[in-house]
Amino acid sequence: MVSSESIEEFFRHDGWHFERLSEGNVPTWRSGFRGEVAPFRFYVRLTENWVFFIISPFVLTPKSTASTALLYQRLLQLNQDMTMAKFALDSDDDVVLTVEFPSQSLKYAEFKDALDVLSYYADRHYLEVINLAQREPARV
Repeated sequence: MVSSESIEEFFRHDGWHFERLSEGNVPTWRSGFRGEVAPFRFYVRLTENWVFFIISPFVLTPKSTASTALLYQRLLQLNQDMTMAKFALDSDDDVVLTVEFPSQSLKYAEFKDALDVLSYYADRHYLEVINLAQREPARV
């Protein structure tokens, strides 16, 4: 199983700046990157079975129910098309983008792949997703 020390070695290997936020049962690190369309902050969480790479929030919850329905429909379509990543909702109904790998076999190559995939899909879909979330309801 990958260890906390391994995660930190993986970060250092490519020169990522990171901060360890928690110890104990669920060690968590915070880092970020400047994408082509926006800066993104992400978290890496190590659990007994999984390593989660998460941009949270990716987009805040929509203000209108009309926006919510359109946004959720599009997120489901994007989930179908994306490989290794998915959109989800957090406890505040904000949109998150996540990549998950089993912790039992995570190696540096998978760690790098996870960050590559996270940054690729963040850049590719951010403007569309935020525009749907901020869309004003149609006026009649």
